[in-house]
Amino acid sequence: MKQIVLQRMGRCRVCHRTPSPEDVETVSKESDVWTMVVQCPDCHARSFVAAVLNEADADKAAVALRRMSEGELSLELGEGEVEYMEVDEAPPGDPVDVDDVLEMHEYLATFDGNFKRLFKA
Repeated sequence: MKQIVLQRMGRCRVCHRTPSPEDVETVSKESDVWTMVVQCPDCHARSFVAAVLNEADADKAAVALRRMSEGELSLELGEGEVEYMEVDEAPPGDPVDVDDVLEMHEYLATFDGNFKRLFKA
């Protein structure tokens, strides 16, 4: 299974190193979905993987990945517990304040859900 995951992933998206099976840690194994994390030993970039086996429901894999990214699953890699974080985190900026929240609330009160129109503008 690890070899199949590595073939599909290709190189590390940060440093372009080719991962090895030792870089893949299995988090959970269910009969139809395995969840894994691939960590590059050079740059420490992590990729979360949910492998759907046989004819399992892909929604189950999506839920497993969401649980991993939200830190609901604990994982030990090397020493200590891993803290989950987004790989593409936004750079630090001004903290969100009360005015930001109120502005978003007012915007969403009239938003009709049409994202195509929103992003076209």
